[in-house]
Amino acid sequence: MKVREAIENYLYQISVIETKSENTISSYRNDLSRYRKYLEEQGIENIEDVTNNDLKIFIGEALDELHKSSVAHLLTTLRSLHSYLFLNFNFRDPTENLTVKVNADHLPSFLSEEEMDLLLNSFDDRNPREYYQRTVLELIYKTGMRVSEICNLTVSQINTVHKQLRITGKGNKERIVLMDSDVTYRLQHYYRNIRSVWLKNRNETRFFINQRGNTLNREYVFRLLKKKQNELNLRSISPHSLRHSFATHLLEEDTDLRTVQVLLGHADISTTQIYTHVQASKLHQAAGKLPRASMKDEKK
Repeated sequence: MKVREAIENYLYQISVIETKSENTISSYRNDLSRYRKYLEEQGIENIEDVTNNDLKIFIGEALDELHKSSVAHLLTTLRSLHSYLFLNFNFRDPTENLTVKVNADHLPSFLSEEEMDLLLNSFDDRNPREYYQRTVLELIYKTGMRVSEICNLTVSQINTVHKQLRITGKGNKERIVLMDSDVTYRLQHYYRNIRSVWLKNRNETRFFINQRGNTLNREYVFRLLKKKQNELNLRSISPHSLRHSFATHLLEEDTDLRTVQVLLGHADISTTQIYTHVQASKLHQAAGKLPRASMKDEKK
């Protein structure tokens, strides 16, 4: 069953059969519109093809952008939809055993600078496929772009002369993303020496394509990171972990929160404030040193 048809059937169920309130129906419709857009971006056309892993990625991204109460409601909507599909069409329920801690403050997972170096240096740049893979991950980490923005990046959005990317993010809001010299060089090398060889369709405008000529998608990036996670014995990571690492490392270098907000493309600074756990940790470390310093002064 097509995703749109499944959602329309469910909305008919809760509005006509169950006669839920207009406010409830409206809130469910908004959640499902967000869900349908995500599945379209993933290339998932049939609702029965949705997996538990797809939902984990979807909820993980929502936790980065929405208030925890909104994510809790979103999860309730998904469970209700897929329960309806299971009971009426015998479709497997991908929300089964899906647990997300939305009742506690969500602290994004991130890698230390040492772990990021370990991850990026694990690729062999002499191998075109691994060069491509590292370039994708390094671009996410060094710019803080969303994985969907990386996948949708077009050739025309890249300006290697000024080391800039013109990105259209959430809500069709455009922002300028800056690159360092290393990332700029990697994009140039990939475009000239790898992409040009892999390009099957000369009309393809997406920047990142693989050796088969297919465009990059989020599932590929997720699988790549899981492979590296197991290979390098890293903590649990996802594409969003690299974005979180970008923000965390900027704050560790005393970049102000407003600047991080702009770089991440957050519409509201309250979304960015989730990263203040870094600043709080630094304050605790500094406070822990003060008494010892005072004691030394007293002894003197």
